Amino acid sequence: MASANLIRWGGLAALLAGAFFIVEAAAGPFIGDFHWAFHALDAPAHAFLAIGLVGLYLWQTGQGRFGWLGTAGFILIVVASVVIVLGGLAIVFIDGVLRANEEVLNDIIHPLEILVMIGAVLFGMATMRMNVLPSGGAWLIIIGALVYLGIKIVGVGPEWLISVPVAILGAGWAWLGHALWSESGESVQQPERVR
Repeated sequence: MASANLIRWGGLAALLAGAFFIVEAAAGPFIGDFHWAFHALDAPAHAFLAIGLVGLYLWQTGQGRFGWLGTAGFILIVVASVVIVLGGLAIVFIDGVLRANEEVLNDIIHPLEILVMIGAVLFGMATMRMNVLPSGGAWLIIIGALVYLGIKIVGVGPEWLISVPVAILGAGWAWLGHALWSESGESVQQPERVR
């Protein structure tokens, strides 16, 4: 039953992660010089994502063979997200509270987003292959991650352009989270005892 509750709450966490990413994408262009404010939105998004991915992963592995793609994507996203959360909270404190230079942390945290995106592509592909959660959510995650990687690698366009794939990713995580929250809520219920 603990695993079933973890799966159910993982769905809600993935839904909240998606919501935070969408808010981050909408607010990103207006944050400007307040870099700590970006991380104040990004840290909880990644915290919820790490928790939500545990539920998504457990649900899909319980339905069948999730494969190495999904497992590799899961590990990349969770490990990178945990480091992003810790570094983001440190940046909020150093830059937002102490008003000190946080460039060293920034140079460590921002490249980890690339690992999250690679993991998202792998996890999305495995989710589509399993076909137990909506493929539309998985498609949004894959498309958002690939567009994000394209923008970061090519380095073209205005700075606000990166908000578009972040919003697409957020919608994908929210979709999968909602599906898991709804699905696991129905299937996790304990059957009544027959006398």
